[in-house]
Amino acid sequence: MNWTLTHFPAAMRSLNPSTRAKAIEIANTLVERGEGNRQQVIEQSIAEARSWARTTQLELATRTAFTFPQH
Repeated sequence: MNWTLTHFPAAMRSLNPSTRAKAIEIANTLVERGEGNRQQVIEQSIAEARSWARTTQLELATRTAFTFPQH
């Protein structure tokens, strides 16, 4: 059974929507690969999604930093 944006583990409730979506994507992939039991899959997917979110936020902050043109 795949998790969806409307049907996901309770442990993912506190994640923001984009991080939750990534956690669901990761969890579904792990289940398809047969890696670990349900609880391990949930914990691993949350950890990886949080890491992804931190990296994504850092990349966005770096890309959107404004530098003044020099004359």
